[in-house]
Amino acid sequence: MTQLTVLITDTNIWIDLKNGGILDAVSRLPYNWLIPDLAKEELVKQVTWNQLLGLGVKEGELSGQQLIELIQIRSTSPGLSAPDAAAFILARDHQAILLTGEERLRKLAINHNIPVHGLLWLLDEMIRTSVLDSKQAHTALVAITAQNPRLPKEECQKRLTRWGDG
Repeated sequence: MTQLTVLITDTNIWIDLKNGGILDAVSRLPYNWLIPDLAKEELVKQVTWNQLLGLGVKEGELSGQQLIELIQIRSTSPGLSAPDAAAFILARDHQAILLTGEERLRKLAINHNIPVHGLLWLLDEMIRTSVLDSKQAHTALVAITAQNPRLPKEECQKRLTRWGDG
């Protein structure tokens, strides 16, 4: 039996998926999902913790030593939230892929050779694994970009053109 790849997420990935109307689709991807328990409060208004647990997402708790390290990371990475630092630690310690749209977190992961991707990669994966077809991905990305202007415009446009009706 093959072991599934672990994806550690921050909160913005789940919010974008909800905004795109494709939150439930991730449960059909061939991955194990983990989110830091410290992210609970960030999700309250957009996506509920129970929704994520219902999708098969597991709660990642930090050990005491990891919490000490979280404090150290935040002192050297100004502006990085506690949930984002927790996602970094979990991704590193689980040898997992980190999914984030947060630039500070992305740079920290890259500097520590942790594989990191964002929402657009996740949409590409959904198409690659036939979880979504191109039209569904196009519709979702239009809805997501209407709510999240921070996504890279050029990369979004490339996908919208590729996934468009023709």
